[in-house]
Amino acid sequence: MAEGMLIYDAQGNPIMPRGTKAGHAHVLKHLPDFATLAAAGKVWSFLDTTTNVALVARPTTLASLTVQNPKNSDTVKVVMGILAYADVVPATLGMVSVWHCVGKLAPVSEFTRDLVLQGTGAGSATPFLGGKSYDGDLIVDRGATVVDDGWTPVGEPVESNIATTNFVSREIQLRVPVVLLPGGHYSLQTLATVVTFETALGLIFAEVSRDELR
Repeated sequence: MAEGMLIYDAQGNPIMPRGTKAGHAHVLKHLPDFATLAAAGKVWSFLDTTTNVALVARPTTLASLTVQNPKNSDTVKVVMGILAYADVVPATLGMVSVWHCVGKLAPVSEFTRDLVLQGTGAGSATPFLGGKSYDGDLIVDRGATVVDDGWTPVGEPVESNIATTNFVSREIQLRVPVVLLPGGHYSLQTLATVVTFETALGLIFAEVSRDELR
């Protein structure tokens, strides 16, 4: 950044930026990440209340939850976080983790819209900015068959020690957000160390225009 370049803050006050000798600028962040998107009503969350038995082997072609940005969509979906809880746990020590897989190729046809997010009611998408119901086009498919394009764990597993620790839960922020262009899809599955874990999954995502990603 060149010395002497004049810029202005949100109130129109002039700011004289200064950079390092290497040209780097020092920025002080006053708002948390994604606060601007949330304030604009573009950040949403949903949680599927239907639970599925967690796998006890690495996921392959069965996804617990798959989301897809329709091919004809005029927005891009950015997945920023994962929601998960277990309502059935084993009567012994156990651990359950969330795995995810980004589809490398857009499928020929759209996935099934098993979970309706539009409008209000149980299982609907809820924005962090109150007073607005989701009106986008994200497709949520439960129990879909997908291509094994490489499943990886997202980290932060949940551990249970006795059968009474039902409803252990976790919100996992993705270190690298998943960007779904029109036609793109993204799958989640849970993997447990012992059988009988039953889990439900959800997402925190933003819906933005292509121009906002430039």
